[in-house]
Amino acid sequence: MDLADKIRKIEAVIAGTKSAGERQAAELAKQRLQGKIPAQPLEYTIRFQNAWGKKLFVALCYKYNLRTYRYARQKYTTVMVRVSKPFIEEVLWPEFKRYDAMLNELVNEIMQGLISKIHQVEEQDEVVIAGELSVSTGTAVL
Repeated sequence: MDLADKIRKIEAVIAGTKSAGERQAAELAKQRLQGKIPAQPLEYTIRFQNAWGKKLFVALCYKYNLRTYRYARQKYTTVMVRVSKPFIEEVLWPEFKRYDAMLNELVNEIMQGLISKIHQVEEQDEVVIAGELSVSTGTAVL
């Protein structure tokens, strides 16, 4: 007997019972069985600001054996995925947000280090240019 048949039989018990306790027990049994029914997957469109976020999300989808795809003429940073709402809300999206925050923190640290190295100019490394730059040709006029 499949879950739908069991639920129909429990609903018949709920409709036919006169006892409040028996009705309550049947309703609890129905709720437990309904919790076992897998939620239908929905198609989600997720758009990312950068390629790194997209790659991270796709990697997490592959971790959970979810197939990602794009439709024709969708941007490269768009990902389509079919997944149940409870799974994406309780597992996939929170995990993505956690890893995305870690990735952004790491990228910011690397960029700050790089920028601080670029701005460290020793006195002997300073170059003074006399003259003007020509805007149209990009050459210096001395």
